[in-house]
Amino acid sequence: MATQYTAGLSSGQVLTAATMNSIGAAWETWTPALTATSVNPSLGTGSTATGKYCRINKLIVATFLLRFGTGPSAGTGNYLVSLPVTAAGTQSYYQNELGQILIRDDSTQAQYQTTGYLVSTSTFNPVYSATYGGALVNVGAAAPWTWAANDSISGLIIYEAA
Repeated sequence: MATQYTAGLSSGQVLTAATMNSIGAAWETWTPALTATSVNPSLGTGSTATGKYCRINKLIVATFLLRFGTGPSAGTGNYLVSLPVTAAGTQSYYQNELGQILIRDDSTQAQYQTTGYLVSTSTFNPVYSATYGGALVNVGAAAPWTWAANDSISGLIIYEAA
């Protein structure tokens, strides 16, 4: 595990090249987990669950990919994706958007570029809108489609660490 830069500078301290080089240390890997509010899904055989993140003080920047394999089980309820580092907290629905999420149906090439929100300090819920300006709907076992092989949830999320 690479050391992330979390120390601050004190008044009068000289910012050196060594300190600058330690800011934004190497990206670290993490395996995102997909769960649901009722029955957890299974990504199936040959699935992909990868992620990487960096931490600069309390700022977390992470990317992830969850791709269903063959024989997935969609589970039931809203989908939740784990975070690489515990979040500082949650806020109201619209104040807590995380970044850019892409959900994609491989068989029809349908996709939504959307966002997600923190539901706890360890998970977030991707959401989408079927129409421009429409109501946001939680991504889940059958929303926006029945999940099958090669369908995916991916994204870039940014949030504050605890």
